[in-house]
Amino acid sequence: MSQINYHIAGGLEPEQLDNIYETALRLLENVGVKVTNPKILAAMSAVKGTKQDGQTLFLNAELVNDVVENFRQINAVEGGRPQPDDFNIQILSGYAFKNLDFETGTFHPMDTGTCIETAKLIDCFHQYGVRGGTPGLPQDVPPQLRDITAFKIGCEYTRSADVTAISSSVAGDYIYRMAKLTGAPFHFDVFVLSPLRIESETLDLIFDFVEKDYDFTIGINAMPMLGVSTPLFLPAAFVENMASILATLTILKSMNIDREIYIQFTVYPFDLKYGTIAYGTPEHILCYLMGAQINRYYGNKEITCKAFHTNSLFPDAHSIAQRASFASIAALNGARHFTYGGLLGIDTVFSAEQLLIDVEIISHLRFLSKGVEFSGETLGYDILKDVGHTEDFLTHYSTLMNCKNAYCSEIFNNNPRSSSGPELKERVKQRLRSISSRYDFSPDSHVKKELNALYDAAKKQLGG
Repeated sequence: MSQINYHIAGGLEPEQLDNIYETALRLLENVGVKVTNPKILAAMSAVKGTKQDGQTLFLNAELVNDVVENFRQINAVEGGRPQPDDFNIQILSGYAFKNLDFETGTFHPMDTGTCIETAKLIDCFHQYGVRGGTPGLPQDVPPQLRDITAFKIGCEYTRSADVTAISSSVAGDYIYRMAKLTGAPFHFDVFVLSPLRIESETLDLIFDFVEKDYDFTIGINAMPMLGVSTPLFLPAAFVENMASILATLTILKSMNIDREIYIQFTVYPFDLKYGTIAYGTPEHILCYLMGAQINRYYGNKEITCKAFHTNSLFPDAHSIAQRASFASIAALNGARHFTYGGLLGIDTVFSAEQLLIDVEIISHLRFLSKGVEFSGETLGYDILKDVGHTEDFLTHYSTLMNCKNAYCSEIFNNNPRSSSGPELKERVKQRLRSISSRYDFSPDSHVKKELNALYDAAKKQLGG
């Protein structure tokens, strides 16, 4: 028996991947990167293969290549194709400041109570592969406490709490201690600026966390916008993105930052007509496909797909068409980890209805990725011989024994009279009510007590 699976073909040739890399190395040698952090400039002045001109740091190709080769060896992709059961959806924890109520269809601010209720809903979706804490950033607490509050809610009401965006060194202290208390992962992303500027508040926080001896992983990312902060040509945009990311990796490794570091190459489309990022567009999908190839080129073990980004404020035709198209192409390209589940309006709005549809999209793709069994039985000679010319296959044993293996959606059906419209909306609501009624998570009483103590200390120190 064998399995027939379908995959996307084409893309960058090996020689083209090498050309992008070599162009990025040439850029770092001859144009360099802007660095404003005096600590970095001082440390890199003693590193062989570098030179400086004011705030411009030039990196020798050999130095960068040595760092890259070491990264590839450490992060070599393990064998084996992604499996259907690998699929999951990661929400963006502690980010949305509005909630779209699925019962009323109206927007409400993400206050503390709503953050708790949406966290419970996320946990109820755990069985469907959804991961994360609360999607909300509570608007009813002082700004300096919002990220701490969001993370605490995630730890207290979900079994898969994830670190929120960290706003300050002090907030990082409390979030780190909460993560250690609950066993939640603690990771922190550096977002460098485009074009070719190794500077950001997140980079300063990395050094602060290292000095405090935090045990954490470091991500290096950027958000270059086509035609705005990076060239409009996609290969050129990835040259710039690659140069910025690899320069940051080389700097951190040269400064002996002894932490696990992962890198992610991404480029985003920009709508030059309306002056906004253009999530979910064909350009966005092409950005992902090229980025996925480039990430594999460097040995990244896990490539997340941001297929559930959208500019739409509602779970409407705009949002669903783009998400389904993007996720389908990505899944056929090997993606199994999808991010930003349930988020709308450039990640500012959380919608439970949209999350349920995202789960349905992934369920659809999980079935699709299984492919088709190819064997002596499925070739069907004996079945066709048995039925002959006169009967049908509805009551044949091969149909009766295997009909339950057909795909069946929780909310969509094939009845033309009730496949859309008000009946579909009501099925979505009923399904969400059913899922949310199963909430049963509760942290250990000692953990809950310590979380409250840490939060009280944060309020006392930061005010609120």
